[in-house]
Amino acid sequence: MMRVLVANIPLPQNRFLVDLHAALGGMCELKHSSDAFWQMEGDFDVVHLHFPEYLTFAVEGSYLTGLKQEMIDAVAGRLAWWSSRAAIIVTRHVLLPHDARHDPMWERMYEMVYSYADGVVHFANASVAEFRDRYRDTVFKRGREPDHAIIPHHNYASLPNVVTRDEARRKLGIAADARVMLIFGAIRGETERQLILDTFNGLPTAKKLLLVSRWRENLSDVSWIRLKYGIRDLKRLYYRMHPRFKFNYSFVEEADTQLYLNAADVLFIARLWVLNSGNITLGMTYGRVVVGPDAWDVGELLRETGNPVFDPDRPATAIAAMEKGFNLASEGKVGAENRRLALEEWRPAQCAAMYADFFRKLVSSVNESTPATAGT
Repeated sequence: MMRVLVANIPLPQNRFLVDLHAALGGMCELKHSSDAFWQMEGDFDVVHLHFPEYLTFAVEGSYLTGLKQEMIDAVAGRLAWWSSRAAIIVTRHVLLPHDARHDPMWERMYEMVYSYADGVVHFANASVAEFRDRYRDTVFKRGREPDHAIIPHHNYASLPNVVTRDEARRKLGIAADARVMLIFGAIRGETERQLILDTFNGLPTAKKLLLVSRWRENLSDVSWIRLKYGIRDLKRLYYRMHPRFKFNYSFVEEADTQLYLNAADVLFIARLWVLNSGNITLGMTYGRVVVGPDAWDVGELLRETGNPVFDPDRPATAIAAMEKGFNLASEGKVGAENRRLALEEWRPAQCAAMYADFFRKLVSSVNESTPATAGT
């Protein structure tokens, strides 16, 4: 049986990894260990990477405190060692780490990691084109660019989904006839926060309601700590009393994800230029209409499935896209087709089988080729 090492620190709250590895476990001998990768231990056919910033706890520390060339060199040494013994595959989730998109050191780290890749998995074709443009001058260690595979982001059917729309709305205190715009997951920065507010406030939709799983708060710039948090509490009181806002401020447990998704009419992806978003698959798994930016994989997938998009260079266009989203939700066709697609064609077992096939192809190719040379 093919032996696969997943080089990543444990991320138990990442449902994508949990479900993929559960499905892959029946198709290959799978070991999830950042230590084995770093200490160069074991005999594996494939080394599978997801997020370079989470390769090991030491690398994660560099993500938090600042990446140095010494760490890049240390990772390169491990990749050189592994590439002489196994096929290296990277699943491309992001362009660069979320909090380091403009950090040249992380650009250098990502380019170095991809230079050792034998294969790269993408969620849509747009990512392949972007990769080839971004790394057109990269010197790849095998003497050629890696092979590419398009494998869908598998569904979230492993999450609970037993509450009805009416039950979810009752539990969250939302009127049955409200038109609910949902923001689910992290809000990264003031730009995304303002995009949400501007889009919602600009909607002419009657009985609209903004439901947010984890609202991003801006603390007032005052030195007195009690006043700072007193102002925060007043803002929370305002939103709690306002009939058109329903904000949560803490992490939503997986068991409660169904409340937010089933209470919503439209899931809004509050990003601008973003490569991927798991919220596409999440929303479609629960049969929601999804609205997001026409950017790379996000735009490609939404357009192909009939979900509305907006121009990330003109954020105000999100208002019309959300209006269209509410209309589609009322018609009931796009949401139902979204759910069918997610449940029938994006099952974890189906996607894992595609990974396994790609692994086998690359293992065979690497075994027939000259091992990569060491160095950075």
